[in-house]
Amino acid sequence: MCILTVRVSHAQLGNSKEYVEPPGWSLGATCGLADLWGDVGTQGIIDHYANSKYWGKPHFMGGIFVRYSAHPSLAFRLGVNYGSLYADDAWNYDKAKKAEYIEDDAYQRYLRNLNVRTNIWETNLMVEFSPFRLNYESRMANKRFQPYLLLGVAAFHFKPKARYFDPAGNDRGYVNLYDLHIEGDGLPSDVFPDAPKKYSLWQIAVPMGIGVKWDIGRRLALGVEYVYRYTFTDYLDNVSDKYIDPLWYSHPELKMTEQQMVMAAQLQDKSWLIDDTYSHQPGDQRGNPAVKDGYSTFSVTLIFKIPSKKSPWWF
Repeated sequence: MCILTVRVSHAQLGNSKEYVEPPGWSLGATCGLADLWGDVGTQGIIDHYANSKYWGKPHFMGGIFVRYSAHPSLAFRLGVNYGSLYADDAWNYDKAKKAEYIEDDAYQRYLRNLNVRTNIWETNLMVEFSPFRLNYESRMANKRFQPYLLLGVAAFHFKPKARYFDPAGNDRGYVNLYDLHIEGDGLPSDVFPDAPKKYSLWQIAVPMGIGVKWDIGRRLALGVEYVYRYTFTDYLDNVSDKYIDPLWYSHPELKMTEQQMVMAAQLQDKSWLIDDTYSHQPGDQRGNPAVKDGYSTFSVTLIFKIPSKKSPWWF
């Protein structure tokens, strides 16, 4: 009679912990909305999503990852993502129409009339922490619904492009901005002391995020997560500092063709497409170099937990 009681207790224990994170490996996939947070676009988050033009051209990012659970509350993720980012000063159109003076931030952004698109390749290593499963014997640890936090490091590759309009106003599609030295990046400091250094298309980022997941069963989990990447570059959108004199594009150190010089001059200041009587002067502020760029994803995730014969030590 005593032996039977012990067996029942263990059976009940196993059932009660059905949704507690099992040890070992799992595979995941993620896909969702991707956003660029830089100098181009709106100043605030609400304006970013609430303007009438944003949802006409959303961009996305997705990928796969492998995941190792070392504890019900702690897992490690190694992933690869691919997607595209986009930002446009035209998103300020609604607020610019209501501006009462030309110095209004939304009007100035709209008048600047810049846009950027870049593809992103990213690899990341992140720690996933589920606070309610820290005490794996608690009642909350057995709930299917679990919030979690993410923090890690990532390496990514980008290549910004912008829509080019020739001097006659004809749309020539997207052109590569990296080789056009728009703000004089790469000019010798002895002839142009304020010239920014040429930036690298490979960069490091710090991803941080928050999510919630729902254990569908012993093997599957479905989640939603928001991850922001803080980067160490201000050139995700190829906008950082000041307007320069277009004559600098002819400097031999930049090795630009005549066609590239024309494109650089046109892409540096596209205000003429909005107001042909307005143009920025060399030295005018084009971006804010004090604030680095970033990008984010709002994604749906699906996790498959690989079956393992290993018995969880915490069971």
